[in-house]
Amino acid sequence: MKIIRKFGPIFGLVLAAFLLQSALIFGLDFRSLDSDRTVVLLISLPFTTFAAVFVWIWFNEFGPAWNLSSALSKLTDQEYVKYLSSLDKFKSDLIATNITESVCDKILKFLPSIINASRAKIYLWREDLGKFSPYPRESGEDHFYIFDPFLLWITEHDKIFYSEEFVENVKLQQIKEHALSFASKTKADLLVPFILNKSLLGMLVLGPKNDGRRYNASELEKLNEMRSVSVMSLSNSIFYERLIELTETLEEKVRHRTQELESAQSQLIMSEKMASLGTMVAGIAHEINTPAGVINGSADNLESNMNYIVKNVFEIVRFARNKKLRKSFEVALLHILRDRKKSQAMESKDKFRIKRELKDEMVEMGIEVSLAGEVSSFIIENDVMEVRKYIMEILAQGAKSGYEMLKHASNTNRNIKNIKYSIKNIVRIVKALKYYSHLDQSKSFTSADLIEGIENTLVIMNNQLKYGVEVKKNFSSIPKVVCNPDELNQVWTNLIQNANQAIRGQGTIELSAYSAGDTVTIEVQDDGPGIDSSIKDRIWDPFFTTKDQGEGSGLGLGIVKGIVEKHKGKITVESIPGKTVFKVELPLRPPQPNAETSLEKPAV
Repeated sequence: MKIIRKFGPIFGLVLAAFLLQSALIFGLDFRSLDSDRTVVLLISLPFTTFAAVFVWIWFNEFGPAWNLSSALSKLTDQEYVKYLSSLDKFKSDLIATNITESVCDKILKFLPSIINASRAKIYLWREDLGKFSPYPRESGEDHFYIFDPFLLWITEHDKIFYSEEFVENVKLQQIKEHALSFASKTKADLLVPFILNKSLLGMLVLGPKNDGRRYNASELEKLNEMRSVSVMSLSNSIFYERLIELTETLEEKVRHRTQELESAQSQLIMSEKMASLGTMVAGIAHEINTPAGVINGSADNLESNMNYIVKNVFEIVRFARNKKLRKSFEVALLHILRDRKKSQAMESKDKFRIKRELKDEMVEMGIEVSLAGEVSSFIIENDVMEVRKYIMEILAQGAKSGYEMLKHASNTNRNIKNIKYSIKNIVRIVKALKYYSHLDQSKSFTSADLIEGIENTLVIMNNQLKYGVEVKKNFSSIPKVVCNPDELNQVWTNLIQNANQAIRGQGTIELSAYSAGDTVTIEVQDDGPGIDSSIKDRIWDPFFTTKDQGEGSGLGLGIVKGIVEKHKGKITVESIPGKTVFKVELPLRPPQPNAETSLEKPAV
């Protein structure tokens, strides 16, 4: 923008001179000129343009009373420079703050400098309370839980919304009721979500402007700039507070459970573990939120279906007195509710054709056109072509309530299946997390299935791997290995995480498992850029890392090698550009480690 402001006049002057000369030359009748004069006119075009540029520059440099660039800057840049200065100060203040409430306080104090809102409040996620609480806190104000439908929805729609948008925009009708309820409770005219990696950290709600006008595009742009800075600062402060809490808890456990972990070396190793888990926490929460949201939505639908059934039960009783209709209803209902394999999906053109045929058939039976169209869609979508004649018989006899009951029964059945499927997903994630974490922290060796451990690790890391990463599994049948599963889970986590970071979240990770004799081999392969041969032997050294500052401590592969060697196995690496393979070889029956052996002794 500054470049355009500064040099816009010169571009305009050059363009004007060029167009004027061009009009003059091409407006002439060249046939009336001799060839020498025509050449002179054409050659004069660039020279006159450069002359205009020279005049403009001279006036800017030596004409104190006529400086167009300076005048434009004074008119346009003063407020913008003031805003940039306040924004830079705001960023500096946030960087220096690692307390969540202080971050919120600074955000609310900065707001009046960019926007004239009558009311501003932040609803911040509180881990200790398990809900979104208002800041600043006032008695009697509403709190919002993480399963609030609007909060779940807005997590997937990261932008600023006017509350009136949910009334005016037909595309937002599905969430309108919950959005307006939230806006009413918070007295919000503008909703500004703070979202990081599809996790909602909080929500800034703004009341109407003091002058009664609508927020303009410039104010929304400034809000977005403030929002991006605030999200990162809130994320850092929340992570910092959680890390402090985890550190305090960790120190308590270290003091009571093991003497070895009191040493500085063991504390660094545990910090690396916590760092790995910390990167997964947001992903695990999001993975659980998704099926939980499905359950919440299905429960609402079930309530609606049950209300209809209860209100119309006597109508069904009256309809059931007709034995023929009752028999048709029973056959159709049992077919809809029974578990069955879904038939092969039809192509769109076939669906359209069959719907039209069904609709025409029902119209010929005397069923009204609109109802026939709805029922034909119901039959196709629910895959009940086999019992369509029973449904048509019900409608032909004028028993529309029977069809409505079938429709609500079908919806009820579908919602129940959605709930069961979502619960299975939650159980799968929790089971994997429990297996992965080994809450008993057992130090003893036990017989374990390594493939199961790898599968559970992939479940825990799913949020990191599902966007752009293809995971290939080449698992042969392998015997169980006597090992410490908790420690080996850390090995798989570090190796898979390193592979993901090597391909920068875009590529292929291939996992292989096979056995030979008394040895089991696990391979983790990626198609990243590879490891430079000059540092290949140093990657096992503690604190050596090729990652950017803040991404890794350099302890990961040191821990991995220490755990593998404790299991009397070995780990090797082969790497060329486009193919890096870490190979872990473990004996089926390693010697039981001495009770005095350190739990995690890194390689020397």
